[in-house]
Amino acid sequence: MPEFRNTFSGNPLDREAARRRDESWVTEQLDDPVAVFLPLRDLTFPMRHESEGMRLAWAPLPADADVEQYPPLLLGTNDGVARFAIDAAAAPDRFELPDDAAFMDLRAAAPVLDADDAGIAAQARSFLDWHQRHGYCAVCGEPTRHVQGGIYRKCTVCPAEHFPRTDPVVITVVIDTERDRCLLGRQASWPAGMFSALAGFIDHGESIEDAVRREVAEESGINAVNVRYHSSQPWPFPSSLMIGCHADAGSSDINYDEWEMDDVRWFTRPEILHSLEQPAAQLGEPGLPEGALSLPGPMAIAHTLITAWANGSV
Repeated sequence: MPEFRNTFSGNPLDREAARRRDESWVTEQLDDPVAVFLPLRDLTFPMRHESEGMRLAWAPLPADADVEQYPPLLLGTNDGVARFAIDAAAAPDRFELPDDAAFMDLRAAAPVLDADDAGIAAQARSFLDWHQRHGYCAVCGEPTRHVQGGIYRKCTVCPAEHFPRTDPVVITVVIDTERDRCLLGRQASWPAGMFSALAGFIDHGESIEDAVRREVAEESGINAVNVRYHSSQPWPFPSSLMIGCHADAGSSDINYDEWEMDDVRWFTRPEILHSLEQPAAQLGEPGLPEGALSLPGPMAIAHTLITAWANGSV
């Protein structure tokens, strides 16, 4: 794995793209006594405490699990062991989890969850959520069934095949190099004083660069130029891919969309560095020191993009 990785990236599992095409191989993995299962209860995860943080809690499949109504989804293999996600409703209260395991929300647990496990959890959450939402064919309306361990769904009547989707989102920190400042915005629903990078979904037939320019213009009135990619982050709430960018400012006068944004401002490097030094500034907590604003915490790619600029690494 690279030294730098955003939260939820770096999933260590082999997703077995080739071998899962063989349905009999998938069945063999399901029946293998060493296979392990991650039961999700309303999209929350069983986790346990370890000395270095939180880990996912895996379990064997109960013999009476209802795998017809709640088919296990093959996430992949690791060290020869097949790993599946499954709706905990398949066997309520009968998964043999460690005594210290408890179901936790992924968004809340991610900051202290093992990095590899966070990547697996992101896959599992998006995967199971998509299957729960797509039980019927979008072409003819008839029921669909999961295929190849859940890598896609197939209509039971017409020839249509349906594949899990990922929604691409551009998220951008715009830089005014001449005045040594960056552009951040906030939505009205956020905690008081919180600002973040500008972001929005990529439209159909739109490139990453075009989406950055459009979103920045729509949300701030600023002309973004020299768009450049920094890194990406899976965001499983429910299934987005955050595409992190920096761009230069081609203009300076802000004219933000009041329907979409509550405020958009320029912030100097000293202001950002001062805010990053305040623990509360990354948690949206009240009582921020004077002159500090609340910024996204390290779990979010927005934090990565803002910090990269503030530290002079872009």
